[in-house]
Amino acid sequence: MARIVRTSILDIPQAAIDLLRIAHLFCFAAGMGTALYFDFRALGAISRPSTTEDIAQLEHIHNWIAVAFLGLWITGIALVYVRTGFQISAFSPKLWLKLGLMTLMTLNTKIIAAFIMPLMRNNVHRALSDLPLMRYVAASQAAILSMFCWSSGVFLGASVVLKTAPWDVLIPLFVGWFILLTVAGQCVAILAYKLATRDARNIANTAAP
Repeated sequence: MARIVRTSILDIPQAAIDLLRIAHLFCFAAGMGTALYFDFRALGAISRPSTTEDIAQLEHIHNWIAVAFLGLWITGIALVYVRTGFQISAFSPKLWLKLGLMTLMTLNTKIIAAFIMPLMRNNVHRALSDLPLMRYVAASQAAILSMFCWSSGVFLGASVVLKTAPWDVLIPLFVGWFILLTVAGQCVAILAYKLATRDARNIANTAAP
C-alpha cells in the first residue's frame, strides 16, 4: 500500500493539501486576470465616452473579482491552518506579508466599489479625461494599488528566496516596489490624460466655426 505523505503540522494527507493549493491558485489566477482586464477596460475609456453597457460590464467584472477574493480568503485561511494550526509563533514574515496584502486588496476592492464605480457611473457618456485631474489621479492610484498587490503576491508565491526572507529584506523590497509602481504608473496615467485632453481640445477647435 502506498504511503501517505504528510507535510503539515496536522494529520492531513498531502493529496488533500494539494487540492487546496490548486483551488487557492485558481482563485488567485481568476482574480488577477479579471482585475487586469478591469483596469484595461477602464483605461480604454480615457479618451472615448463610456456607455451604460461599459459600466454594466465593469460592475459585472468587479463582482467576479469579489467572488475570487472570497475564494482566496477561504482557501488561504484553510492553508494557514494546515501549515501552522493557527499557532502565531509559526507565522513567518512571508505569511504575515501575504495576509497583509490580502487585507490591502480587500480594502482596495471596497474603495473601488464605494468610490470608483460611482465615479464611473456618474461619468457615463463622457471620457475619463473629462474628470478633474485629481479625481483621475485618485482613480489611477486604485488601479496601481491593485497591480501592486497582485504582482507582490506573484513574487511571494514564486520566489524561493523570499520564502525565508526576514523583515529587514521584505519591507524595503516591497516598499520600494510600491513606490516604483506608483511613480511609473502615475506618470503613464497622467501622460495619457494630458494627451487625451489635448486631442479633445484640438477636435473642439477644429469643429468650431
